Amino acid sequence: MGYTRWEFVLYAFLRSAPIIFFGYLILRYRSRFSQKFSAFLFTCMGISWVSVSFLGTRIMENVKIGAIVEIIQSIVLIALLLLAIKDQIGKLLFVFFMLYTIGGLTSFVGKHIEIVWNPVKAYQGYCWTASVTIVFAIIVVFIPFALAIHRDVVLIMGMEGESTAWRYCWLIPAAFYLFWMQNLYRTGSSLDCASKLSNVLYLIAIFASSFLIYHMVIRMVVEHNLLLKTRAENQALAVQVMEYDDLSKRIKDARKTRHDLRHHVALLEQFADNMDVTALREYIDTFRKVHRLEEPMTYCENMTANAVLTYFAQMAAEQEIEFRSEFVLPEKIAIEHSDLAVLLGNILENAVEACTRQSAEQPSVRIRGGLQGDGVIAFTVDNTNTDQPKQNRNGEYMSSKHDGKGIGTESVREIVGRYGGVVNFESEPGLFCVSVLMYVKQSSENV
Repeated sequence: MGYTRWEFVLYAFLRSAPIIFFGYLILRYRSRFSQKFSAFLFTCMGISWVSVSFLGTRIMENVKIGAIVEIIQSIVLIALLLLAIKDQIGKLLFVFFMLYTIGGLTSFVGKHIEIVWNPVKAYQGYCWTASVTIVFAIIVVFIPFALAIHRDVVLIMGMEGESTAWRYCWLIPAAFYLFWMQNLYRTGSSLDCASKLSNVLYLIAIFASSFLIYHMVIRMVVEHNLLLKTRAENQALAVQVMEYDDLSKRIKDARKTRHDLRHHVALLEQFADNMDVTALREYIDTFRKVHRLEEPMTYCENMTANAVLTYFAQMAAEQEIEFRSEFVLPEKIAIEHSDLAVLLGNILENAVEACTRQSAEQPSVRIRGGLQGDGVIAFTVDNTNTDQPKQNRNGEYMSSKHDGKGIGTESVREIVGRYGGVVNFESEPGLFCVSVLMYVKQSSENV
């Protein structure tokens, strides 16, 4: 061993510091704990990196041990990262493998520069020359790559996206990580691999292409999330427009009814004079049904929720489905209007649609609940159901409109999960029930 212990510690620190420091800069605002404790955990990442590397040099006598040390380092860093940062696991793994592969390329380039500059020191191990050259490699390799992806990474952190996308997107940088490991240790000596300029240029080209792919993946996820948000907002706006149209129609009908009131009164007087109680009752029932006198003008203080409830109450009335609402939600509440509209809309749409397919004597839909206290929304939606809904092997309900899982139920699960809640779908003989529990806060401002 041609290097001292402190030369190795300095080199291991310089190799890990840019990755950990850059990771802290872009992830610190998503930390589970205070900024000080998060900084402490990221410091522990650096210490663990140096410690594992140092222990590895004591027992590393072949290539296989070197690869195992790299894998152990990755596992320890991932564990500490998941402990420190609160976000989707797939997203955090995506960021980790991106940064780790940049760090690996930086070390590789630094070692090549050292071999060209001072091959004797390079083959002795982690001498002071390794620290000098890796600093240069950080400047010419790591910083440009890091700045190139900084905007993309900051953009996705904190963005509540499609959770299913990050379940698989992290596999892309993970594949390049495995490619890096295989390419570095397959030849029997990482120094021999780093000594050839062709290998260096080849890896730079590969990783430049990989980061172009990362950029494209991030942009696709961002655009997909924006599309979903726009679609949800349009759906909420459409429901509100329908509510306003319905309200305008009611006002117009009320004016017409008032204008025609003298004719109705005259006819009622005629029935009364003739003592024709049957005709009188039939006329009153018809009048009540035509003018929807029993339907409430408002179901809920919250405008968004009221728009959805009014729309589906009207849809249920047109299908002769009984609709009962005991939903209580204040106007000022910390939940996105689009999320609330999509959540209630999907559940009620499925309930009303299920009632139109059944043969029950009186199909009905009932929603109960709302704000149950500071920060808790809990409600249930029940609908009569004569047909048992189909489920797959995992117990997930299948769509009645197309093959595969119901898109509406998946959307409901995603929204509820985003607010740290739970949703249950239960089917009983003659009844289907959806229960939702989610955590929000009352707000003095509109969200």
